[in-house]
Amino acid sequence: MRCLDCGLAYTNPRSRAADIAAGYAACVDEMYLSESTSRSINSHLSLNTVKRFVRSGRLLEVGVSTGYFLNAARVDYEVTGLEPSDWACRIARERFGLAVYPETLESSRRFAPGSFDVVAMIDVIEHLSDPRAAVRRAVELLRPGGLLYLVTPDIGSLSARLLRGYWWGLRPAHLYYFDQSTIGRLLDSEGLEMVLSKSFGRIFSYGYWVSRLKHYPPWIYGSLRWMIRRLDIGDKLLYLDTRDSIEICARKRGRS
Repeated sequence: MRCLDCGLAYTNPRSRAADIAAGYAACVDEMYLSESTSRSINSHLSLNTVKRFVRSGRLLEVGVSTGYFLNAARVDYEVTGLEPSDWACRIARERFGLAVYPETLESSRRFAPGSFDVVAMIDVIEHLSDPRAAVRRAVELLRPGGLLYLVTPDIGSLSARLLRGYWWGLRPAHLYYFDQSTIGRLLDSEGLEMVLSKSFGRIFSYGYWVSRLKHYPPWIYGSLRWMIRRLDIGDKLLYLDTRDSIEICARKRGRS
């Protein structure tokens, strides 16, 4: 659905917020770990952007998953994280020794207002039942001048418009779909000044990229899968910027 007033796209109908939260708490995704090398590299791509604006301090990640970004950030920041999946929390703690708590941003009362220099939400805001409440809470936790870092699919991108129902960003787990305009208005209304907004590319194996096409017409998916196998490059890494994810940095207004 799309709001005729503001243009925000969203899933309707959808499950109750409590059921969504329970689903994430019980989530187990062993396949996520199969791309550990590329996920670590992608974490450094995000980290390099954050460091352009905030070089050190306290950093909170919302939606840690299994901890790749926090593990990269711990060299320069004092890090902690929130992750609703009990399974992912355990992996982040055991593999990286991270301080990660099985809580959501809205429910957690672990941190005092103004506690952080950076709050990061990477591929998270589109999953939330109430994105505005999450951004408002993130702003509350930021010090004046602190940075909110976001990555989210861009439904206003050329590929989203051309591919329509085949676009990778249309997933059952995604509840809200932002573009440059709708995310900008949300952040501005919650006291944030956008200082960077650009497309975000990622590195994954050829095999992973092709697996993302399994819902495309069989001749496309089958042909590419055959070629990857024929060339024996399924585990080789490829950087792609499909121009349909937005990377955003926004500062909390006020003196730092």
